[in-house]
Amino acid sequence: MSISSPNTLITKLIDTAHRFRLGEEAEGSRHLRVCLDHLEPLLSNLTDANLILEKLPEMMAAQERHDWLALADYLEYELPPLLQSTSN
Repeated sequence: MSISSPNTLITKLIDTAHRFRLGEEAEGSRHLRVCLDHLEPLLSNLTDANLILEKLPEMMAAQERHDWLALADYLEYELPPLLQSTSN
């Protein structure tokens, strides 16, 4: 299944967040990379692209700190509303 639409990407981001919350850091990190790869081409069509780009350094800092719950919160609660606002 392609995740080229914002709604499908939202589903993948939430699934990735759940992996981090379950302690599956390696699997979550692999899924995160896939999500980011699919987010990149969508950015040019998103009205909130700048807001999303502002979140990425915070997310990467959480990952570097091994703060999996903070990273999961970004993936599940911060990014989806920004993606959802452009997919309606």
